[in-house]
Amino acid sequence: MTTIKGRFNQDSTRSRPFSALLVLTFSLTLTSAASAAVIPATFSDGLIFVHAAIGAGPPGVFLLDTGAGVTILDSRFAAAAGVRLGDPIELVGGGGGTGARRAENVRLTLAGVGGEIDPTVANLDRIGQGMRTHLDGILGDDLLRQFVVTLDYRTGAVRLDAPDSVTAPADAVRMGGLIAPFVNAHVQQGARGVDADFQIDTGSNTAIEFWAPFARQAFPGAAVTPGAGMGVGGLTRTERGRLDALTVAGHVIAGPQANFADRTLPDDAGPAYGGVIGGPAWRGLVLTLDFPHRRVWLR
Repeated sequence: MTTIKGRFNQDSTRSRPFSALLVLTFSLTLTSAASAAVIPATFSDGLIFVHAAIGAGPPGVFLLDTGAGVTILDSRFAAAAGVRLGDPIELVGGGGGTGARRAENVRLTLAGVGGEIDPTVANLDRIGQGMRTHLDGILGDDLLRQFVVTLDYRTGAVRLDAPDSVTAPADAVRMGGLIAPFVNAHVQQGARGVDADFQIDTGSNTAIEFWAPFARQAFPGAAVTPGAGMGVGGLTRTERGRLDALTVAGHVIAGPQANFADRTLPDDAGPAYGGVIGGPAWRGLVLTLDFPHRRVWLR
């Protein structure tokens, strides 16, 4: 049975779904004649929700999650759409793991964008409860990675552009990672400042999630408040505090909230890995992820 590493850990201010590194074949195109699609979206607590449909079925609520390497369908939503299940797999995250199944050749459409993907199917009840919303799926990078994805946290808009229709500005920075996007950033707390690589994870509603070993080395003795979260396999431990500043792609984000105790290491994390940057970090900004050309910029 295949195991997919990931994370989900929620408390009163955090919810984090599975993050999977699994390269799958897919075909996705802009079905309209235009080179761009504006996706109706709801921005809530730093998270982004969109509507997507399987085949000709009714649309469901999906979390837009750049930290997820593959799209995940809720088991009931998939069953109602007649999705045929394949081999069993395991999703491993905070607190342990949970069973899931593969699926193949599933046509998913959203606001003029459609194509076939090979998603994972799992029960998303726990994640939805942590987000206090009904959740039919998690929209991952298997769908997003052939587009220039613009997430406007100022106006609550999502835009997908064809790769050759957007020119990166001069201040764009390199996007690291194999599938999920990574970016180098500087974190500052008092007199201590550290540079590290962070995964851009729009599925996290905490501004920064420090990889626990990195946090212990970079910020020993940081003032934190212990807490508990719920992972895919049960309870997890959190240590919450604040930083003075996060600097990324030329922008300084003051006073972001941080969890200093994330214990899930992405498969594509390098030696300079520091953690993840979640949705609340981008409030008031426009984040553009040019997946095809592996570039990131902020406005």
